[in-house]
Amino acid sequence: MILGLFFSRGVSLQLWEDKGLFDREKLLYEEHLKENSLTKVYWFTYGVKDKELSIKLKNENRLHSHIEVISMPKVFDIPKLGSYFYSFLLPLFHKKYLKECSLYKTNQTDGSWSAVIAKKLYNKKLIYRTGFTMSQLENKLKRFNIVILKTIEFVEWWAYKNCDKAVVASKHNLEYVSYKYNIDKEIVELVYNFIDREKFFDFHQERDEKVIFVGRLSEEKNIFNLITALNKVGLPLEIYGSGKLGDELQYFIQENNYDVKLKGNISNSELPKILNQNKYYALVSKHEGMPKALIEAMACGCICIGTDVTGINEVIINNKNGILATDISSNAIRVAFEKAIDLSSHEKSHFSINMKNHIDKFFTLKMVLKKEKEIFTKSGVNIRNEKEL
Repeated sequence: MILGLFFSRGVSLQLWEDKGLFDREKLLYEEHLKENSLTKVYWFTYGVKDKELSIKLKNENRLHSHIEVISMPKVFDIPKLGSYFYSFLLPLFHKKYLKECSLYKTNQTDGSWSAVIAKKLYNKKLIYRTGFTMSQLENKLKRFNIVILKTIEFVEWWAYKNCDKAVVASKHNLEYVSYKYNIDKEIVELVYNFIDREKFFDFHQERDEKVIFVGRLSEEKNIFNLITALNKVGLPLEIYGSGKLGDELQYFIQENNYDVKLKGNISNSELPKILNQNKYYALVSKHEGMPKALIEAMACGCICIGTDVTGINEVIINNKNGILATDISSNAIRVAFEKAIDLSSHEKSHFSINMKNHIDKFFTLKMVLKKEKEIFTKSGVNIRNEKEL
């Protein structure tokens, strides 16, 4: 069976590589190819030089030979508007490859219309997969005006109406979309984000009394309140990631002489070592979908502190495998860290056992691979008997 994966609008293979996401994001598709549930995968991306990058990655044995990257034509390399134009014309530009596919899959909502158009043109099956539900997030964060919000909701509704199966990454996403779009229970499936347990595990080594954050430097991550809280409890912080708030955070840290280091992006392959060197991991967002970095930190044995918001409280079970702040304020985060610092050896051991069991039950690559195979079949594609190339 041949799968066509539609990258999120504007997202390129180069961006995956630059952000340190490539090693993680490729895993599921390479495992499908190894197990022969897929014979070939097309990645439809938004980078004009992604094809050349994919060849380089294959030469370095970092990308499976049966994953073929279909780049965005250079004519669409126009700031801001180019990716929008291309997203509507992609199904026509790449007719040859799209007709070869048995099944299409989206990576997120933004740009999902490309897959819906292709489905209608070429009569293929479609899995509408989202790592987070865009309208749910934006209605909470209130970053956009009503016209944009209604447009996002229309895009989601159209994808749900036209897909053969839908996949969400959290229980709160499942409940939201089922109610909002009145989706048949047979259509939508819950599949948690996965981690690679061969890389992300507790090394059982001495750890520094430091806090780690990994993620976008954006407003919803609540990083300023995290820094303020940690200053009060006297714990140093290392921040891995990039984003719009980078310069503002740098100024805030320098102006107040906080014990915080901005470390930039880190490859997912390097992350287990960093997580195992440090005792605490923090994710104190205002809202989350299903945070992969938090799952990875928990798998590596970090004591995880989060806020009691959707997404995070689906991973951290308060006082069982981590600690939840009662709200997103710096004071509540400070109190949560004080509890973490005061944990006894017995409590830490109890947390460690619960963290491992929780990860192994819900968030392994093996489990997600199995569920995706089932979804392929439920979507109406016979992965064993279908004639291939």
